Amino acid sequence: MSGCYLCPRMCGADREAGEIGYCGMGALPLVAKSGLHFYEEPPISGENGSGTMFFCGCNLKCVFCQNKAISRNEAVGDVMDSRALANLMLDIQDMGAHNINLVTATHFADTVAEALRAVKDKLSIPVIYNTSGYERVEILKNLDGLIDIYMPDLKYCSSELSEKYSYASDYFAVASEALREMYRQVGKIEYGEDRMLKRGVLVRHLVLPGARADSAEVLRAICRILPKDEILVSVMRQYTPEFAMDCEYKELKRRLTTFEYESIADMAIKLGIKGFFQGAGAADTKFTPDF
Repeated sequence: MSGCYLCPRMCGADREAGEIGYCGMGALPLVAKSGLHFYEEPPISGENGSGTMFFCGCNLKCVFCQNKAISRNEAVGDVMDSRALANLMLDIQDMGAHNINLVTATHFADTVAEALRAVKDKLSIPVIYNTSGYERVEILKNLDGLIDIYMPDLKYCSSELSEKYSYASDYFAVASEALREMYRQVGKIEYGEDRMLKRGVLVRHLVLPGARADSAEVLRAICRILPKDEILVSVMRQYTPEFAMDCEYKELKRRLTTFEYESIADMAIKLGIKGFFQGAGAADTKFTPDF
């Protein structure tokens, strides 16, 4: 950890010595919340719930982030080393969770990998790496064989939008290579006998107000980057402007229109993309975890 290069920011912070990285975190993982979560895609949440572990901090700082309470520097949670993380995974499995869902673990990928190496043979449920997509391929390779399901975002194609809203002009170039590596590791979608997702890549895209053209480019890009018949895509309608009210961009301070979302959903269908769509009711803060 001396000189941190876990994420594409390559900030070089000496987190072991107490420096704070771009992610806003120190050396050890900070877990804000864990337990059963029922608001993921159907083959992830199922009837029993997804066993989520929400990590504090983030390397993107999206201005519309719905998890701002835990993604910024002032976040609070339980400090955990690799042994504590491993024990928590076993506890979540004992709750009856369908999977272990690691939410925004990018900046703790080294400790998470250590925990998984210690406990993977004791887990009878799949492990999900739930990420913004802004990942270094070199770090993902350290997770090869430890992750069963990759659940990355592909937020933008436009470098202008990714710089404006997430301070990462290189987002698409970085995320594209990350998605290729994720697919290389886990291959095509597989389901268990219970119809729950067992293995594969599920790409998420949140449609933003005023960014319909970029969303269309994102869908086309997914079809270029990955074999569309062997992955799933979730086209999300859950954008809620409440989390962007303190930012400077007026276009984000409104809800998505039905036309904006349905035009992108229709395009996904025409492209032959398999996956999930959301109704208008998804755009509600009640679906955001209470941190």
